Amino acid sequence: MKAMFSFLAVLVLVGLSSSPLLAQKKGKKARGPSLFSSQVKKAVPGIDAVVSLSDEQKAKYAELQKAMVASEAYVAATKTIKNKDASKEDRKAASTVIKTAKAGLAAKLNGIIGADNATLVNKVNDAVASAQKDLRTEYKAKLKEARKDKDATAALRKEMTAKAVSSISEKVNALLSDAQKEAVKKASTRGKGKGKKQREKKGKKKEEADNS
Repeated sequence: MKAMFSFLAVLVLVGLSSSPLLAQKKGKKARGPSLFSSQVKKAVPGIDAVVSLSDEQKAKYAELQKAMVASEAYVAATKTIKNKDASKEDRKAASTVIKTAKAGLAAKLNGIIGADNATLVNKVNDAVASAQKDLRTEYKAKLKEARKDKDATAALRKEMTAKAVSSISEKVNALLSDAQKEAVKKASTRGKGKGKKQREKKGKKKEEADNS
C-alpha cells in the first residue's frame, strides 16, 4: 500500500516539476511555460496548442510557477513525497502542501490567461485527477497483494502507467472541440517530418562515407 501511494503521489503531485519551463536544455530556445502537467502532455502530445498565450501572459505565468516550485515549502513537500522512508502522516501533510500550492497557482490563472482558457485548464486537471482516482481504486487490492513481490509490483506499475496515459487521453479528448483536436494533432506532428529528413540525410552521408 505504501509503495502504491508513493508511486501515484509522485506521478500525480510532482507533475509541474517536470514541465518544459523547468527542464529547458542549455542552449535551447524556450517555448514558454506549459499550463499542463507532464502526465497530460505525455497522454495528449500537442495539448499546449489549445491555449494560446501572449509573451506577456507567458512571462507572468512563468514567474508565478517558478516562485511556487522554488518555495521552501514546495521543495520540502516534493522531497517528502519521493522519500520512501517518510511516514504516512508526513506524506499526507506533504500532499496537502503541494495541493494547496497548486490551488493557489490555479486561482491566479484566470486573471492571466482569461476565463475560457482557465476553465479548460481546470477541466483538464480535473480529468487527470479523476483518471488517477480510478486507477488507485482499481489497483489498490492488486498492489497490496503483490507488495512482497518486486517483479509483480513493477509489472503492475508499468501497467498502471500505460492505463493512465490511455485514460487521461480519453478523458481530455472528450473535453476538446473538433478544432482543438485538430490543433493538438498538428502540434504533435510538427517537426517530426523535419527530424526524419535529417536522420535520412545523416544516414545517406554515412553510407557514402562507408562506400568511399
